[in-house]
Amino acid sequence: MDISSFISEDFVSVLTVGAAWLAIPGVIVAGAIQGKRALQGAQAQAEAALRAAQEQAAKALEAAQAQAQATLETGRLQAQATLEGVREMSREAHAQWQRDRCQEIWAAFVAELDLLEAKEQATSNESEVADLLKAYAMVELMSPPVVLDKASQARDKAMEVDLMLFTLRIQARDAEQLERAKQRLRSDVSQGADIADTRGLLAERVPGPDGEDMVESPGSPEEYEDMRERFEKSNAARDALEALAAVERAQGDQDAGERARQALLVAGFGDMHASSLVFTAQLDRDEQRQVLAADKMELTRLRDVFVKEARKELDALGA
Repeated sequence: MDISSFISEDFVSVLTVGAAWLAIPGVIVAGAIQGKRALQGAQAQAEAALRAAQEQAAKALEAAQAQAQATLETGRLQAQATLEGVREMSREAHAQWQRDRCQEIWAAFVAELDLLEAKEQATSNESEVADLLKAYAMVELMSPPVVLDKASQARDKAMEVDLMLFTLRIQARDAEQLERAKQRLRSDVSQGADIADTRGLLAERVPGPDGEDMVESPGSPEEYEDMRERFEKSNAARDALEALAAVERAQGDQDAGERARQALLVAGFGDMHASSLVFTAQLDRDEQRQVLAADKMELTRLRDVFVKEARKELDALGA
């Protein structure tokens, strides 16, 4: 091989090797550029993935929040519905209690009115409306104004009836006293009915041993005084009875009343007792009973008005 050939071959080899060495930096640069681009691409892809993940997480969180809010609202609505149901049940229970209690109280008041209306006179010196007033006190607590107004009218009339019943009781007692006084007077009349006074001489007709009447004169001053006393009491009692009868026939006649009072004084009654007996004799008890009957009729009317109003209120309450 000649030198030219060697040089030529070596030169080519050297050039080849040099070219190869010269190509190394370019490869390195190209690799660096390619790596940087790959890195940038990876970063961009990572960032995109991160953003996507963040958006997905945000959407998931928003959906969860929305679901939680919906669940919370549903729970709130359910709780509110439950509470309203409880309140409604409570209102219905209270309304039912109110209806039942009002009906009980109003019925008790009416029952007391009916008991009073059935009485003809008071049975004692105590008020006949004590229980009625207790029942009315409960009516005051539970009644609306319109019902209470009707109840108060019935109560006021009941008080008038009560007063009249008590008055009739007193009058009945006084009538019994008047009858006992008359019985006493009749007894006094009978004690001296058979005694006669002839010019100051007293004689009494008495049954004889053979069944025939006989005349007997006093045999001693004591017998005379006894016969004289019985004779005078008999006459005084007869006058008193006649005077009382006149008063009963002419009620309101003051002169007749005064004559009867004086006759009773002579017959042995005290002043106050005599006045009371005359007052009782002058009373028109039939008129008093008519007044009571009228009061009772009005009480019945007011009672029915109250019942009507109470029933309207019960209907309004749903009874």
